[in-house]
Amino acid sequence: MKLLYAYRYGIVGGVSTQLLLRQDALEKAGHEASLFFSQDNGLGQLLGARSRIFFGSGVSFQKLVRQERFDAVVVIDSPELLKSASGSMLRKNPVYLDVHTTTDTGLSYLLDLDARQLDGVMVPTDYSSRLVGQRLGEAAKIQVVPNILNTEVFYPHVKASHFGGEPTSREFVWVGKLDNHKNWRLALVYAGMLKDLLGNIQLYVVGGYTAPPKQAEEFFELAFRLGISDSVSWLDRVENTTLASLYKRCALSGGAMLVTSRDESFGMAAAESLLCGCPLIANDLPVFREVFPSSPLVHLVDIWDPEQVARAAQNVEALANRESLVEQVYKQLGDRYGAGPFVKSFLNFLGGQ
Repeated sequence: MKLLYAYRYGIVGGVSTQLLLRQDALEKAGHEASLFFSQDNGLGQLLGARSRIFFGSGVSFQKLVRQERFDAVVVIDSPELLKSASGSMLRKNPVYLDVHTTTDTGLSYLLDLDARQLDGVMVPTDYSSRLVGQRLGEAAKIQVVPNILNTEVFYPHVKASHFGGEPTSREFVWVGKLDNHKNWRLALVYAGMLKDLLGNIQLYVVGGYTAPPKQAEEFFELAFRLGISDSVSWLDRVENTTLASLYKRCALSGGAMLVTSRDESFGMAAAESLLCGCPLIANDLPVFREVFPSSPLVHLVDIWDPEQVARAAQNVEALANRESLVEQVYKQLGDRYGAGPFVKSFLNFLGGQ
């Protein structure tokens, strides 16, 4: 099959990384998969010699879908690309929508769509399926097509040494864009609380590569006001291999990943940290209950309750049978979200339309 994924943002991480994983999985399964991004927000310089990845304007996208004959064009949360995705009137491409956003603002474009004009709608979780169904109505043909976790980069026995020397204190990690949705300010507040509770700690904030200067200034000002400037390291962009080492390092130090998001469609970074054996202290979101296995490594809390967060932080250091727990979680997540389950679900949906 000849396939095209189209998305607005060519970002470092997030949906863009998921598309790269999907491209690899589909090509290993014998299919031709291309990716199109309307904007290059830092992704281009990381691609190296990868082929069939395009950046361009809406006009460039129109030319691509008209010149090529695709068995499916999948547009992710980019309504401006949907209008031209079918290509030429003489030989239309089947068009699918893939929805990964969960915010009311992000989902608002669905209210103006006629689902009958689409060949199908894909979502990564049952939780997203419910959100999308509420907005598109019964006419929408919605299918859960699971995300892919990179179990070759993120795995239990990854070396922590790739990220500097031995940790000298308990270390925590937070991953995401510096926006209200990811709730980064609360992460800094909790860094201050954990410092008071546990003594010397370190919080690594990973992400925010595209944050405007004003946002960066606000970040450092808040860290200063909270008295944690020496306890917080901001890493605006980190390669996956280094990130895996950071997760392992935090795990070995008795720390955890902290997730303060108001909502998520899946929780890729959180799942990747679990693959490396890093415990999770996360907001108790419906999607997390769906995606993450029940395990002592997973602490779902009311993120607005400091006592619950503090209790979880104390518990993660004293985990018994840690190695066995990590292997169990790795297998459970790999079985559900490896490349195989994605390819099977994706192709079944296309073949069933």
